[in-house]
Amino acid sequence: MKVPLPYGRLLHFCGLLALLSGCGQKDPDPVPPTGIAGTVTVRNQLGTGLPKGGVTVTVFPTSPLLTAKTNEAGAFALGSVPAGTYTLVFSRPGLSTFVLRGVAHPQSNGLTRLPETYALLQEPELRATSLRATNSPAGAGGLPFVTFATGRTSPQPTSNGSYVLYFSTTPDVSFLTATSAIILVSSASSATTTHSSTWSLDRAELARYGFTPASGTTGYAVAYGMQGMTPYTDLATGQKVHWPHPNLTPSPVVSFTMP
Repeated sequence: MKVPLPYGRLLHFCGLLALLSGCGQKDPDPVPPTGIAGTVTVRNQLGTGLPKGGVTVTVFPTSPLLTAKTNEAGAFALGSVPAGTYTLVFSRPGLSTFVLRGVAHPQSNGLTRLPETYALLQEPELRATSLRATNSPAGAGGLPFVTFATGRTSPQPTSNGSYVLYFSTTPDVSFLTATSAIILVSSASSATTTHSSTWSLDRAELARYGFTPASGTTGYAVAYGMQGMTPYTDLATGQKVHWPHPNLTPSPVVSFTMP
């Protein structure tokens, strides 16, 4: 059937528009039929929203490492992920890194959608500059303990500061590798740009936060300055937990003997 001339010209005009405007192109960030997909939101320390695009999402352990970037809406999609349980690491310059463990992807040919939108925060300026660990024999309570001494700096004078200490039985301890951590809050008598604090922890206190090697084992610790925490649901336990957003410059790693 012959197309009437006016209608044919209209089709030709629409075709030109499609070429010039990208009309008819595929969504640049489609959700793949298989893999892992989710969304993030980004805020500064005051809670103001920041651009959501350009966050790198890395899947550990994969070889080679699988990565994707979020689009302007904060959505990301990782295709062709083998079946397994993974850790996702969310990072972007200027942001505090967020680590999501226990991401179960049961089928290579299936799609796993993460159950919630994860909040990323601007990297805090407070930085842990030093860390010391000293073992002490039984104190007044009859229990041996470890004293941790930290130092921190901040660009602006402040009387408050928080640290997060991560523990491991290997010297490569960091917020990426450790599975136990303690959040410590300190305050100074006046606002300063530098400050030091000490905490004494016995075996029961260390165990309360998940660090439970046998007595006499060599442990390792590292400190990060932190500000702000993100609540989210632990994928392994279903419990609501909080991720402490660290400054990405760590203190030196120190060793100690488990009480």
